[in-house]
Amino acid sequence: MSTYIRQNRFTLRFLASIYFLPASYSQTAQRFVEQRTNLVSFVAGILLSIGFLYHDFIFQNVFFVDLAPFSFGIILLEMFLFEFVPFCVIFNGCFYRKRLTRLLNVLFADDSVLDLTNVSMSGAYRLYIHVLTMVVVLFELYCLVVLDTIEQSLMLTSYVLRFVGMVHLLYLFHLCVSVIGWRMEQLKVLLNRTQNDEDDGLEYIVELFLARFERYATQIDEINHCFSIPILTILVLGIVELVYVAFECFYFFSTGKPDIEMFSGYLDWILSQFWQSMYSNILVLTVSSCERTWKKVEETALCTRHFDDYRLQNTRAAKQIQKFLLKNLHQKKKFSACGFFDIDNTVIYMVFSSIVTYLVILIQFKQLETDLTQSPGSFNVTNNGTTVDP
Repeated sequence: MSTYIRQNRFTLRFLASIYFLPASYSQTAQRFVEQRTNLVSFVAGILLSIGFLYHDFIFQNVFFVDLAPFSFGIILLEMFLFEFVPFCVIFNGCFYRKRLTRLLNVLFADDSVLDLTNVSMSGAYRLYIHVLTMVVVLFELYCLVVLDTIEQSLMLTSYVLRFVGMVHLLYLFHLCVSVIGWRMEQLKVLLNRTQNDEDDGLEYIVELFLARFERYATQIDEINHCFSIPILTILVLGIVELVYVAFECFYFFSTGKPDIEMFSGYLDWILSQFWQSMYSNILVLTVSSCERTWKKVEETALCTRHFDDYRLQNTRAAKQIQKFLLKNLHQKKKFSACGFFDIDNTVIYMVFSSIVTYLVILIQFKQLETDLTQSPGSFNVTNNGTTVDP
């Protein structure tokens, strides 16, 4: 397992440096431990989050001066979520630091028995996260050349830093979830090989299978405890950003031009839509891995239902299999977001239905604002009272 830690050391070190991960991997102890440097990282993460808060609401308040109420409300909600996510991740990690450390040590520890099955974990998502990070960096470099003012450059940089932190946290979540699915694949191979063996170690292997299954399946609940709150807040932020993409595209195609209150031109509109559409990667890093791992856990549990061997008749292992089936066939272990909903393929439907719902609401509010500002019978508030436009 140290190979997978070495392959993902950039993600682990980056998250630990800003306390998105409250533990560090010790090469000496060959495990995740809480070190004094993590306390420094906690202070650095809090100071960085406070810096983002000051930057967004104090330093960059010049962008809010001339905005209409509708545009101001959109930007305010977006910035509130951007401020809330880093604080949420850091304090969640601080609260669950011991639990999260135990989780990582269970999942990423070497297993001498299962590793002999030669079933390896795919590295496709590792390549995916590297490519995504590179795209974000190149996007920022291009925008830094295009943008006119230092204020715009600072705002973009602050958003990019937070986005990269969120993406790598989701990748760590993906790794934890995928390790469980990988161990389930190894358990299935181990059980299938055992059925074809003629040695006398069958009962031992069955007991080992049941113990390993319980060890890794129970980590689903641990993942739910350690990651649910950050995952939920990041999903909410992603939905908001995708709703804004849908609304801006609707406005552009209905009027033939970008909203002049929000964008300075076509290039600004294109860059903004590209950036906000990047939040669709949240679904890629969470939904698919949870759905795939949950199915592997179910399949691994069910494979013991067909395990029938004369060597196990009237043995303790046979009774353990019966108890195991009774427990796991009626107890579904699924990944969830604070218990509000399960993280599986239904989340994709939920996200798109939410986008459509809030898109309709935004269109109605925008139309209402337009009617109030352009109607000849609109009301103007003066120092002497309220008068009606002639």
